[in-house]
Amino acid sequence: MNATTPAMTVRAATHDDIPQAATLLTEAFLIAPVSQWLVGDIDARVTTFRSLFTIELEHAIDTGADVYVAGPFTGVAIWYQREQPESANHITVHQRRLMLAAGIWQHRVAALHGVLSGHRPDRPHRYLAYLGVTPWLQGRGVGTALLTHQHRLLDASATPAYLEATTPRNRGLYLRHGYVADEPVQLPDGPPIWPMWRAPAQGDQLSGRDGDQPSGRDGDQPSGRDGDQPSGRDGDQSQDR
Repeated sequence: MNATTPAMTVRAATHDDIPQAATLLTEAFLIAPVSQWLVGDIDARVTTFRSLFTIELEHAIDTGADVYVAGPFTGVAIWYQREQPESANHITVHQRRLMLAAGIWQHRVAALHGVLSGHRPDRPHRYLAYLGVTPWLQGRGVGTALLTHQHRLLDASATPAYLEATTPRNRGLYLRHGYVADEPVQLPDGPPIWPMWRAPAQGDQLSGRDGDQPSGRDGDQPSGRDGDQPSGRDGDQSQDR
């Protein structure tokens, strides 16, 4: 499905988009706090993230997740349908692929998955695993366009949304889009992450709840868990998508 917001087109991604989307997400998340915690060496982070995001995008598209590209490839979002809670102790084939791709950093990927899966909702919802925007285009409304596109669909079907914000700036963006933040979750010797829940808009809320910020003001940090990590959060990233 394609949709157009003011000056911003959002479309569904295809397999042909995976290489470019993986590069975009790698660049978007490269220096995020959770990313630095996951893979300490920046050169290794570039290589590792590109592999992780390639696997993630392949899995998302193959399993029918909502994967969107904004504008002329300025942003990418990955949303999963969640019908039941994740288990911190059950490792899926997809998660094993991610851990193998993480190499010597797989203990951090496993730790991230373990911490976050224990705080995820047990109610059906859409999960924003990643939202990333080209770094030099952040703050120009790309993230807002991606969020608004999906939120309209979720509101129409009365579907709630969940994500994990990995920076205060991202948390502020999601608050403005109707999310409510829980108490932060602390990674072992790492930065905090904020679980966030958005109930579907109803009645009068359907107009003006999303997309009411100036297009150049917000919306552009990686997210999902808000988007700041390659596997298992952003908005920052998640694993068992």
